[in-house]
Amino acid sequence: MDSSHIEPAPLTAVDRTTLQQLVVKLLQRKGMFVAEAEIVAERMIEADLYQRFAEGVGSLFEFLETMDLGDIDPRARVITVKETAATALLDGSTGMGHVATTHAMRMAIEKATDVGMATIVVKNSRPGGDLGGIALLAAKQGLIGMVTSSAGDLENGYSLAWSIPATDGAFPVIHRQAGSGLDPALTALCGLLSAGLAGADPHPRKRKASRTANTVEYSLLAIHPDKFGTREALIAKWGVTGPAIDAATTTVSLQSVDAEQLSALAAKIKFAVNW
Repeated sequence: MDSSHIEPAPLTAVDRTTLQQLVVKLLQRKGMFVAEAEIVAERMIEADLYQRFAEGVGSLFEFLETMDLGDIDPRARVITVKETAATALLDGSTGMGHVATTHAMRMAIEKATDVGMATIVVKNSRPGGDLGGIALLAAKQGLIGMVTSSAGDLENGYSLAWSIPATDGAFPVIHRQAGSGLDPALTALCGLLSAGLAGADPHPRKRKASRTANTVEYSLLAIHPDKFGTREALIAKWGVTGPAIDAATTTVSLQSVDAEQLSALAAKIKFAVNW
């Protein structure tokens, strides 16, 4: 069948604040700390705003099941194993990748602001959703951000995302590639920077039935343009504007099937939703 003739899945607009509160509450019931649950909710909702539904709130159900099976530690703490002025190796402690990568990129931004460039590697984590949202964290602060991961599609286990800053008030552009979309040499580089620097085996590993149960490594890079030239010059010559995403929007469009499933979960915990 010609994929161009496949009808898009129906969408349901839901209240963003209610959605955020529901995701946090569901994660808390599994044992997550509020601060970490809020990070996961933010990353998932952001993915939905970019219409990356596979990595949005619709992925929550699989993560919750994986927690029930014991393959994700809901109370995992991100541990610093090694650290220098421009690098760090973090252990995700089998926790949510959304939390580990957000923590790592924030650390990379802070270090790059001091020394110009920083690389943070995360080992022993789990899938973290849309890597583009993590790269975007750097671009929003005026830095170049890049994330490579040992998790891609099931057959080609590497992925890449990067983002560059835009002019003030404009939206940074995000570039994403995963799995079979990567050139073999770029696939090898993604593996080297993530799994390689984390000390993982370069050979394909046995994958668990649930993708959210798999161990994932990440490498996060932040580069501060002002340490090399100026951010303004970089943007003038290289900057492009990405699609406008209203971060302050009060509604989020979810795939209708996911909205219905969320309503069912909300009813079970006696949490009122308005969709």
